[in-house]
Amino acid sequence: MTKIWDNVWENRKRISDYSLHYYNFMKNFAKKLEDGAKVLEAGCGSGDTLAAFEKQETYGLDLSKKSLMLAKKNAKHTVLGDIFKMPFKEGTFDLVYNSGVLEHFPEPNNLKATKEMVRVTKKGGYVIIILPNKYCLWYRAVKIATIKLTGKWEFGYEEEYSLRRLKNLARRAGLQIEKTFGLTVLPPFATNRREILPLSIRKHLIHLDKIFPLREYYAFGTGVICKKIS
Repeated sequence: MTKIWDNVWENRKRISDYSLHYYNFMKNFAKKLEDGAKVLEAGCGSGDTLAAFEKQETYGLDLSKKSLMLAKKNAKHTVLGDIFKMPFKEGTFDLVYNSGVLEHFPEPNNLKATKEMVRVTKKGGYVIIILPNKYCLWYRAVKIATIKLTGKWEFGYEEEYSLRRLKNLARRAGLQIEKTFGLTVLPPFATNRREILPLSIRKHLIHLDKIFPLREYYAFGTGVICKKIS
């Protein structure tokens, strides 16, 4: 797993459309948190979204050293660690989140990782989880075509998630779901490696997503905002 993600981040050449959506979402969410609140991205990759929390104390945790080299530009603290046994005390963070992490773990490890995210969250704090949506048609088409042409998927083992399965996972971990959402409805104009339109234009185009209702059911990223209630 570590080798896969070292390769992903080492070969990153562009800021993808999804990364823009993800950053924009977290930038808006940061307004809900108090100044100085502690924020953890558990499986941070490049940690781009941690830069959105300008007034908070940010931590990025990952198994990939290459990921953390990138994340140092965005997080106040970076930690080499395992999501199944994070080196933090219970109830440390006001927000714990990730995107595109839990789908790489089969049952029951996905639940184990989620419960660990909950453990390090304060009572009344937030947990946000975003996963690739099995009902995003362009994502499924790209994945199937890539595997047929190359015989592999760059991001390794993945399980399929619908919003329903994600909500079920969150509830089994003891979380209370406050809101569901979706990120990236339209096919992307840029991935981590290729770009059709320049970044300056794509930053404006991402706002087109707002015209689509119920995005959590068919956008690329299906997500939940949850609270730790006990």
